[in-house]
Amino acid sequence: MGFPRKFKELLEIELSDVDRPDEAWLTYAVCATKKDSCGWGGWMLEDIRKNADGNDPSLVLPAFCEQVCPRCGKETFRTGATLKFVPSSDQSGRLVPGVDYEELPIEYDEDEV
Repeated sequence: MGFPRKFKELLEIELSDVDRPDEAWLTYAVCATKKDSCGWGGWMLEDIRKNADGNDPSLVLPAFCEQVCPRCGKETFRTGATLKFVPSSDQSGRLVPGVDYEELPIEYDEDEV
């Protein structure tokens, strides 16, 4: 079973096809806002921006930044542990296709246009 052909252009996006952020902020969040919260803790995307260091106002890029626990779905609390990340000039992947994982060609459903 393949992917819907109508999403071919979305599924085959490469880094050169999207706005690259100049900085990203991560915040350590915990699931501890209700008595029945699950106690999960981990890093969440806080903010991602383009042109953060330029004279133009920062542009917030689309990203999933919801304050929702990935384990139980309850609201999380963002702690004071926050880190700023700036992309490296070396964007080669940490994992090597064919060595660290198997890379298969994308297949699409034949009946979709």
